[in-house]
Amino acid sequence: MKKKRGVIFAAGLVLFVLLAILMVTGNLQWFDDPIREWVYSIRNPALTEVLKVITYMGNWQTITLLCIVLLLFRKTRLRYGVPVSAGAIFVTIFNRIIKLIFKRPRPEESLHLIEEGGYSFASGHSITSMVVFGLLIYLVRKYVKNRKAANILTVALAVPWIFIGLSRIYMGVHFPSDVLAGWALGAAVLVGIIVIVEKCDARRKQKIQ
Repeated sequence: MKKKRGVIFAAGLVLFVLLAILMVTGNLQWFDDPIREWVYSIRNPALTEVLKVITYMGNWQTITLLCIVLLLFRKTRLRYGVPVSAGAIFVTIFNRIIKLIFKRPRPEESLHLIEEGGYSFASGHSITSMVVFGLLIYLVRKYVKNRKAANILTVALAVPWIFIGLSRIYMGVHFPSDVLAGWALGAAVLVGIIVIVEKCDARRKQKIQ
């Protein structure tokens, strides 16, 4: 397991660095443009309304509400609320720093289907959903003893994790490489947070013993 996590951590960082280099040097059009053209070509009113709901699931207001709910209940507070809230706060601050470093402008405003400001690289919705929903999946797999229920929750949590990022491209507020970079960096951050969570759990068990 440790080896697998190490591979995910390294692969995420390497992919992010590669995308950052290509972005800074202006060599991402070959990747971004064909995907954007196809995504924009399938736009229609019904799909737009569905994806608006999905993209708003990655907004800070929604993530904050999720964290508050997890913190409110005693059964979910320590196991879910604290690690997820801490992860969400960290990744939000971290991504803002990343955006200020690279300062990539968003796609042309005429392509936006929703209002969005700030810089584009990397996608905050993508990195946040990777960390928050990815961490929830890890915690569900760890604590939910009923395997059928755990599997259902895993699928339910994986849907927003994947589609929030894709919705950002559809909404015209991110380049595909922004989303991919967010997922890559988010995967590395997620692994780091899981390692910290496990170390904290081990220390807590030692104190109890």
